[in-house]
Amino acid sequence: MQYLLIVLDGAPDRPVKELGNKTPLEHAGMKNLNSIAKRAKAGMMHTVGKGIAPESDAAVFSLLSYDLAHYTGRGPLEALGAGLRIDSKTLAFRANFATIDKDRKVIDRRAGRDISIEEAKELEKEVNSIRLDANVWFKFKSTVGHRGVLVMRGEGLSPNVSNFDIGYVRKGNVSVAKSSYSLHLQKVMPLDGTKEAKYTAELVNSFIDLAIQKLSSSKVNKERKEKGKLEANALLLRDAGLGLPKVMPIGKKFGMKFAFIAEMPVETGIAKLLKMEPVRFATSHKPFTIAYYQDLAQAVIRSRQTCDFMYVHIKGPDEPGHDGNAVEKSRRLRLIDSGFFALLKNKMPKVVCVTSDHSTPCSLKAHSADPVPVVIYRQGEHGDGLSFTEQIDSKGSLGIFNGRELLNKMIKDKRIK
Repeated sequence: MQYLLIVLDGAPDRPVKELGNKTPLEHAGMKNLNSIAKRAKAGMMHTVGKGIAPESDAAVFSLLSYDLAHYTGRGPLEALGAGLRIDSKTLAFRANFATIDKDRKVIDRRAGRDISIEEAKELEKEVNSIRLDANVWFKFKSTVGHRGVLVMRGEGLSPNVSNFDIGYVRKGNVSVAKSSYSLHLQKVMPLDGTKEAKYTAELVNSFIDLAIQKLSSSKVNKERKEKGKLEANALLLRDAGLGLPKVMPIGKKFGMKFAFIAEMPVETGIAKLLKMEPVRFATSHKPFTIAYYQDLAQAVIRSRQTCDFMYVHIKGPDEPGHDGNAVEKSRRLRLIDSGFFALLKNKMPKVVCVTSDHSTPCSLKAHSADPVPVVIYRQGEHGDGLSFTEQIDSKGSLGIFNGRELLNKMIKDKRIK
């Protein structure tokens, strides 16, 4: 392995009072990561573009050097990462189990973020027992926690429909986080004047209504309510996409072998689309522990002889950002440092880049358009002497750049085709 790209999902933030007006990255004091960062060139990056608060899918697609003009949406990649078959007639959505009241006001977009694997699989069965009054096949699959995917296959389907999710709005073929929104759910609407978009919006609204009816009478939700937990009584759908983007495999693009480790379906789907080789990561330890991140580092280290370039996506910091929990976000960053970076710093390949896909400020509980820090360590080069924080700004020699430029900055001798 010559090149290693590490993406800390949603790690950047803004200063918060409970951390002494520091950001979680600053408060975490990541001594192992910062020992790498200080020997690296540093800069700031708009992963998709200035002023855009991206979802992870668009950000990762961009920072792996791909143009979003070729993108078909998050839904198909999420489904691909979940192991579902996607063809040119497959319409796919990212889904969340959510909690709503009788007036369809959203109580929690993630149903308490405490849905067990067993509960999710039982809810999945109940959703898949729905019978649509249409000549369209569908399948819902739960993935991780409150997350899931919905795929539909049939004639006359269109991806040009609005999100059924209060947190994100469609902007062309991607979604961006809303800075503010009403808590009341609105019907899915066609985004163009075609009969296909109108038909698809009607079909999806019908599915949503049936799903709410089914989930509201679920045994799982009755038991959750008795335990004082939030019911998972609705599905929020977003990021519709029809088929997969047609792109050059990343190995062919750069003339080397790429591998990946990712914890979530969408990053796995992107890596599969780009024909990266998966690296097996098995652990008996719970997530968000030092031992878990040590096992992750060991998986990277063991794979040094099997690829030229490895992409590692670490989800941990993003979730507490969405929950507005700055203390937990700082804690998870410290665990990543004490587990993952403590082992990695003594066994690094020739080039190591650490960055993020987006900022998830605790004050917003959502993604922001803030640029993210980037450090690129290269053996034999002098670094900028900076820590991996949001304060790099104009101090770093890499400057401020767009996400599509990242791999060219890492791989100086192999230009993008």
